[in-house]
Amino acid sequence: MEEKEKAQSNRVFLILAVILLVLSGILGWQLFEQKAANDQLASEKQQLTVEKNELATELDELLSKYNGLEEENGQLSEELEAQRQEILALKADVEKYKGDAGKLAGYRSQLKAMNDKYASMEAKFDSLATVHTTLQGEYGNLEGEYTKQTGLNQELTSENMNLANKVAMGSVLTAYKITVEGVSVRGKKDKVNNKANKIEKLRTCFTLSENPIAKAGAKIIYVRIIGADGKVLTKGRGEEFSFEGGSMTYSMSKDIQYANKQIEDICMYYPAPTESFQEGKNTVEIYVDQTLIGTSSVDLR
Repeated sequence: MEEKEKAQSNRVFLILAVILLVLSGILGWQLFEQKAANDQLASEKQQLTVEKNELATELDELLSKYNGLEEENGQLSEELEAQRQEILALKADVEKYKGDAGKLAGYRSQLKAMNDKYASMEAKFDSLATVHTTLQGEYGNLEGEYTKQTGLNQELTSENMNLANKVAMGSVLTAYKITVEGVSVRGKKDKVNNKANKIEKLRTCFTLSENPIAKAGAKIIYVRIIGADGKVLTKGRGEEFSFEGGSMTYSMSKDIQYANKQIEDICMYYPAPTESFQEGKNTVEIYVDQTLIGTSSVDLR
């Protein structure tokens, strides 16, 4: 009886041992699988971290490219600034990334779209740069032509001014064959007399030149007689004519009609002053059209 009970007890222990062994095997297998799963999860997490860092690096590179566009093209346009802000926002999200593979894939998709956008904008700026370079070349050519044309215009202006000056000089009349004499009246004839106290009139005669390019029409001849004391003889009525922006006192004047032909023997007489003419050199100046056209003198004794 005792042996039977002992056999039953051994059988129970054997069964329990087998059960424990089986349980130990199951637990060991589960621990192995859990370790493998943990190792795989750690590996995946490490890989995701590497991809996150790569993504952050690519975002920095893309931002640097946009900054390069800024340096090459001056201040960022609104479009460039908007793209730059999107990159910074995505980079901030990536920095907060905690290991969601799906989210990382979304970040990668956004980065691809941003790279495509950058390629499009870079092509646009390259095209604008090409146009700018072409325009600069054309501007340089135009500037050269403008400088050349300006030089030619200046030469033409100078030539025109010289020509105008020559025409103006050529249109000036000339008085020649000028004679200045003191005369005394004897009957119907004038007698030349250079004694200051005997002279009744100072006669000035001259010929006015022919000039086909001078302005024809009514003209006034002004004569200034400058005495030996340097003063202009005048009849005391304030006779003046315009000259070089101002006015000059004249001694006598004469109206003529000029038809571009020579006028001979134009004579003008100035009566002796109350105190008579001064002894010494008396100078006569003849003016027409505000221009000195001739001068002569007479020595009175």
